[in-house]
Amino acid sequence: MKPTIEYIQTRFDEYNERFFGGSLPPVPVKLSHAKGFLGKVTYTRRKQGLFRGYRNEDFVLRINVRIDLPEPIIEDTILHEMIHYYIAVNQWTDTSTHGQLFRREMARINREGHRHITISHRLSASEQSQAVLTKGRVVAVVHFADGKTGIKVVPKQIKHILAWHRQALTVAKFNSEITHISWYYTDDEYFSKYPSSMALRIYLIDTPHSLPLANAHRLIIGESNVRLDINPDNNLRW
Repeated sequence: MKPTIEYIQTRFDEYNERFFGGSLPPVPVKLSHAKGFLGKVTYTRRKQGLFRGYRNEDFVLRINVRIDLPEPIIEDTILHEMIHYYIAVNQWTDTSTHGQLFRREMARINREGHRHITISHRLSASEQSQAVLTKGRVVAVVHFADGKTGIKVVPKQIKHILAWHRQALTVAKFNSEITHISWYYTDDEYFSKYPSSMALRIYLIDTPHSLPLANAHRLIIGESNVRLDINPDNNLRW
């Protein structure tokens, strides 16, 4: 599963009461699509004065939703980060990132809650494949007046998308071949066989209904801007 902010906040509140006596202050939650971690608590260390040392402030709990993980792993990840938060919000200093304080709390929660929190989660082959950053491609689906359909992969830069869109429609004004263009942003490998360029070459498709675009993001083309219409079923980011 891929947790929502509401799910994470609900689990945070539940575990706060159960394992930390409700002592943890509410913390902002953000979803991450980063490659390098499943969860992370970030904060700022601010100097409190000349002789008062530093204080941890501005906490944020980040949970990764790039990888589709079993719910128990997500729960243990939230608890793992809550231990870090517990140590940092109390302004304690551990012997290392996962030092004596962390290991003591991890052992306690595992024992009391029959959990399986670990120092790090070893990704399976399937999970590792999800963690790899995928390449997104900008795809134009071009519809012609005679009923034919073609596709074109265009460089990802906004200026190139707008320029190709205008150029194609300008040609259509003279010969009425192109009726409209639909734009998508996708990571489906089907489109890797088509070159990405600014050339006005369009590849005709025999079965346009079979194009793998159901999970793609839509691109909305304006006069001078491009807006990404996010498909919630796809974690691909711009």
